[in-house]
Amino acid sequence: MFGLFKKKAPEETALEKRLRELKLRKISYVDTDFDEFTRLIRSDVKAWLKLKPVNYYATKREYIMGSVYTTPDYSENYVSFERYEQERRTHKSEIYAVDFELLSKALAKVGIIITRPEEEVR
Repeated sequence: MFGLFKKKAPEETALEKRLRELKLRKISYVDTDFDEFTRLIRSDVKAWLKLKPVNYYATKREYIMGSVYTTPDYSENYVSFERYEQERRTHKSEIYAVDFELLSKALAKVGIIITRPEEEVR
């Protein structure tokens, strides 16, 4: 009887199912106008580099959380953003495909240095 009133979870897309298999890194960024940021990133994913990482010791009442999904060889990379206010998600962006060069620059801003694995010599 009570199962009738239960909210159904939205159907997962094929991409969302694929993301569950990839490595996830979460990075907090200083809060900015989220609607303006998503408009910029839709036109050019390089707008990601304009975000500033949150200081580790700062209080984070309002921030943007970036979720970075990667394969072990960095051949497939994705990023999505969510805005949090008082520890509640208020906005969510789409999932964007990212190339290795942009990924390495964005992760270097937070101190994560990545290199592409060397191809096996046969």
